[in-house]
This record gives sequence, structure tokens and C-alpha cells, in this order.
Amino acid sequence: MINVTFAIYNGKEYSAGIKKDGRIVLRSWEQQDMKLGFFEKAIGENTIYIKYVDKKEVEELYDKRIRALYKGKEFDVIDEKENMISIVGIVGDYREFLKLGMISIDKGIYQKWIRRDEAEIRIIKEDLLF
Repeated sequence: MINVTFAIYNGKEYSAGIKKDGRIVLRSWEQQDMKLGFFEKAIGENTIYIKYVDKKEVEELYDKRIRALYKGKEFDVIDEKENMISIVGIVGDYREFLKLGMISIDKGIYQKWIRRDEAEIRIIKEDLLF
């Protein structure tokens, strides 16, 4: 899913998480971040780079959601591939979702892949207070 928590650390945006002890875990896909104290971690066949920092060390911490305005309705963007985005509708009249060509992927959840240029994209940042 595209909508996740991020932190700004040393002026750069990283995918992030909050540990139970309050530390922030930063995630990178760039090996060069090992020079900044990140360590390598294998996840399945992929390698990412992790660093734990105190919350005082991050400049910002926020959840970021990507929304798409498509044919007059707003949807969450849950995935993207090349010039396509996957939009999802949960709250609303299912008949409206069906009129838009969306398909039911689970009870009450409707999804459709559209071209990115078919929608107006909005990025919503919600600051996480700590």
C-alpha cells in the first residue's frame, strides 16, 4: 500500500515506523545510506537498509496518503505501476462504484486501475505528534 508513515531525517524523506519504545525506524532502499549508519537487512529476496533513531533526531514524522479525484469522486490510491494507479472505494454507494467500472474485491471494497492522467492526484500529510 502506498499510504504509509514517513520521517524527514537529515533533510531526506524515509519510510518510517514507530517502535513500542518510541524510537523511529527509518527504511531505505539505497545502499549508500550505510554511510549514514544504516545497516543491511534481508527481507525475503530483497535487501533494505534500516536505522533506528530517537524521535528527537527526525525533523518531521507524518502519515502520507495519496488520494485521486476521479470523475468527481475521491478515492484512496493503493498501488501504482508505470502510468497506472489503483483506486479503491470503501465508503459510498456501491452502485456508484459499479457505474465507474470498479469491481468488488472484498465485501464493501471496490477497486479499479486507471491511468494516472485520468485523475487529479492529492497528497495528504498528517503530522504525527510525539
